[in-house]
Amino acid sequence: MADAIFRSKPPDKTFLLLYAGVVVFLWSIAFYTYLQKNDPLVFLPVGIICTLILFLTLASHLWLKIIIRDHFLTVHLIFEVSRKDIRHITKIRKGETMWSGFEKFGTVTKGLIIFTKYKNDLYISPENEELFFRKILEVNPEIVIERV
Repeated sequence: MADAIFRSKPPDKTFLLLYAGVVVFLWSIAFYTYLQKNDPLVFLPVGIICTLILFLTLASHLWLKIIIRDHFLTVHLIFEVSRKDIRHITKIRKGETMWSGFEKFGTVTKGLIIFTKYKNDLYISPENEELFFRKILEVNPEIVIERV
């Protein structure tokens, strides 16, 4: 079987608003601290944190790949960050919220949560969900697909 590579869906409005809210909150704290202490160095840690948030947002959209190779489901972000044996997957629930799952690599609010025998659930959001289902069911046809 050839490798199946899926990109993650682009971040939706909820994710972007969440990131924007965190950034505004951090800059507000830094500005308030600057007014109290009159020290411009308070902006340095906030700038570093906001840069990291921006990098993670761009990285999750540009470089996150979900790969089905042999009997493994791999999430790859610059390097391999998660690897699940497809033979141990029991169920996939479609339309699950982003707050579900133990390992979160989805970038939208309605993605897929993958349940395994070992309770190490994985949250992802491949662009083409139907093709993803077909490819994963080729490896393990006993996986139950639930649609919420």
